[in-house]
Amino acid sequence: MKGPAGVGKSAIAQTWVEGLEDKHSASFFFSRANHWNDPNKFIPTIAYQLATKYPSYREAVCATIVRDPFVLKKSINTQFRELLVEPLRELSPEDHDASDKAVVVIDGLDECDGLEAQDTIVQVIITSVAEGTSPFLWAFFTRPEPNIVASFSSSEAKDLCWYLTLPVSRDVDKDIEAFLRDGFRTIRAKNSIPADVPWPLDADILRLVEQSAGLFVYGASAMRFITLGPGLPGPPERLKSLLDLGNNASQSLSKLDQLYLLIMQQIPKDILQNTLLILTSNAVLSLRREVSDMCNLLNFSEATFYTLLHNLHSVLEVESPDKYGSRYLRFYHASFTDFLSAPERSTPEYCIRTHNLFSRLYSACLDVACAPLPQCSPGLTNGVYISRSEG
Repeated sequence: MKGPAGVGKSAIAQTWVEGLEDKHSASFFFSRANHWNDPNKFIPTIAYQLATKYPSYREAVCATIVRDPFVLKKSINTQFRELLVEPLRELSPEDHDASDKAVVVIDGLDECDGLEAQDTIVQVIITSVAEGTSPFLWAFFTRPEPNIVASFSSSEAKDLCWYLTLPVSRDVDKDIEAFLRDGFRTIRAKNSIPADVPWPLDADILRLVEQSAGLFVYGASAMRFITLGPGLPGPPERLKSLLDLGNNASQSLSKLDQLYLLIMQQIPKDILQNTLLILTSNAVLSLRREVSDMCNLLNFSEATFYTLLHNLHSVLEVESPDKYGSRYLRFYHASFTDFLSAPERSTPEYCIRTHNLFSRLYSACLDVACAPLPQCSPGLTNGVYISRSEG
């Protein structure tokens, strides 16, 4: 399935995964904004999920990794052969029947890091399907980037693939309207708005549908802004500010960009630059970093960090702690970070700038380098120690 940003591909992929139940073997959701876009993690992640589902496969793939731990560092082609194709030959009859025609879902292939890696993933899977070396059906959800379209247009792929285009279409207006009405019912209940108070008006909902212009990402972001946006007194005022976008439409900005600009405008001017530092660090640093690490890098306390992001809950969230107690930032949609990276879209005031981040990191490194070292424990000499709490 191919389609432009914001039409709901990931939502469809997620819904499909949930609906497949036992016929879902594995899935991988690439996300550039959340740094889950390393192609080297793709095959091991799929292998892990298959191992939790098929016992005989688990035994075979574990034996492979014990025999050669460095297989996890090898090329995508080698990983596919040694972690998928060869262990799948060892499936028990029961696991073979369960895996036959089961589905592997791959969402956001266009957000995988590197065009060559994107092409390799497509090619290795198409070759496997053509040769019958894996029992699965493979479902891709992606933007129609030229290299990906070309990969799926090869003579080998054409006879093996079923193609579906999800365009920006007003045919989904009814679905967006239903989503908005459900969201407003939740807001009314949460805020104890009496049944005889006519809010929102039907005309207001229909105007929001019109402003969404067939993009689910607009409706979802707008609803989170109305629900969570702290910059205005309450949901009615936030809804009005959204509807005003339709009255003051800029010819140079898309409706989604106007919404993102409104969200950024809620950030108080006195904290804007520090908020942009956090957004820039998330966009520039190649690895997904814990909140505590980002605080150390930027020299913010965690309380300050959360305060700086308080106005952006409609476009991002701080995830609940994982099993190690770590927290991470998660952006709801890549279109927001795309918006921030393009000054013609986000305007110079809200565009992220790497030189500001590098200057801040340089200063932080100097502070650490110039700080006196703590007293060494008795019996220790030449100890070098940097306290995380002091970083």
